[in-house]
Amino acid sequence: MIKDVEALILENRFISGKTYMLKLKVPEIASFVKPAHFVMIKPTLQDFYDPLLRRAFAIADVEDDTIVVYYDVYGKGTYAISQKKEGETINVLGPLGNRLFPEDYDNYIVVGGGIGYAGLSLFLKQLKKHNKRFVAIYGARKKEDLSMIKWNEENQIQPIYYTEDGSFGRKGLVTQDLKDIIKSNPNAPLIVCGPKGMMKAVAKIAKEENALCYLSLESRMACGIGICVGCVVKDVKNDTYVRVCYEGPVFEANEIEL
Repeated sequence: MIKDVEALILENRFISGKTYMLKLKVPEIASFVKPAHFVMIKPTLQDFYDPLLRRAFAIADVEDDTIVVYYDVYGKGTYAISQKKEGETINVLGPLGNRLFPEDYDNYIVVGGGIGYAGLSLFLKQLKKHNKRFVAIYGARKKEDLSMIKWNEENQIQPIYYTEDGSFGRKGLVTQDLKDIIKSNPNAPLIVCGPKGMMKAVAKIAKEENALCYLSLESRMACGIGICVGCVVKDVKNDTYVRVCYEGPVFEANEIEL
């Protein structure tokens, strides 16, 4: 059930690199959240309109009546959100998204890149809770961009880390050992979120290895509920377009064109 509410800010702090963590007390939304759901957050006060549009963020975690969001500061909207203080309120619309992660497998390969890992963390937490087997892979350009290391430690998630500069974990890309990992985990679908180039590379390897691959897409959105048709991707099977916010955000890799 989608709610449009004023959420109480419990935390809004810098983590590392350009990433912040926002914790919101919002029981009206938290009780309905499932992995892959996202929210739209209004960066401005109620009576101001600059920036005009809400910003979309994956729900990285749920703790009782709170939701947790990790976000990178890129422009005016995310900067405005980063300036909000504990004890203030912020407008939140959610939970959003209709097609979520598949939950009927016994084993998974979960691949996250940069801030995209925040789109997978709640799913990983659920897999661990239900004693499902999984291999988690978490990569970024440098250690500072691996903003959820502490979250992993707190939740006893042990991903294989990769950094392009070798500053943490294995040096290289998340794809460099992927074929071997797929071979070692037959019939395990890949669950992927991150930069477009990374997702395309992972999807290509999955296709070569005849492995199922599900992509949780990140897209700029204006409404988040399918009205504005501003977040479409090509549906190659049906030769049409689908909305990331409404028909997604999760799609099989072979269904769409990134």
